[in-house]
Amino acid sequence: MNENSSQEVLLFYIVCDESGSMGQNGGIEAINEALPELHATLASDPLVVDKCRLSIIAFSDGAEMILPMCKVTDIPDMPGVQEAGVTNYGAAFTLLGQAIQTDVDGLKSQGYRVYRACVFFMSDGEPTDHWEDAYNDLINHPYRPHIVAFGVDGADANILAKIATLRCYVGRDRASAGRALANVMSSIGNTIITSTSNAHSGPANIDLPASIDGFDTVPLDHL
Repeated sequence: MNENSSQEVLLFYIVCDESGSMGQNGGIEAINEALPELHATLASDPLVVDKCRLSIIAFSDGAEMILPMCKVTDIPDMPGVQEAGVTNYGAAFTLLGQAIQTDVDGLKSQGYRVYRACVFFMSDGEPTDHWEDAYNDLINHPYRPHIVAFGVDGADANILAKIATLRCYVGRDRASAGRALANVMSSIGNTIITSTSNAHSGPANIDLPASIDGFDTVPLDHL
């Protein structure tokens, strides 16, 4: 029997908008300040270290894997995002689908039991591309992930509600993107810790906060 055959792992993907507007509204700076804090929080929890795997994708004109899937203790320094061009959602969904396929297959080949991945998707604007086909490919795949969407600085709530499969949070009254994203990153850390803890005692459920300071919870456009 494979030594990993009784071990469960939870996969978490953080997908960050790094379009030009995110640089102008303070979003890029907020994410880059929050990522090392997130890393320190997760790396200090033994259960998260054991059962959680983390990956980060940044997108603008295209999409880039800035942190391949790994244990949090295997990250010497958290990467950062950089202000770039427009807001191409389709590129993010395409890369995300490829990554999930590769990551899940790789972990299964090592004998792990892999729970459905959870994606934290954050954006401050409307997509500039035709993203629907790439999204549909993602959520119709056998490894389709849970998606939690976060919108800041006037992001289109209707579009994000179509993307989210678990919950959609949208910043209230065009609040500061920097402050809002700091709250988002803190919420992501708490969600990873509590969800991993839940998986230790039974089937994994994503434990999301009922509310986030400065955000409204938007009803989903159910799939």
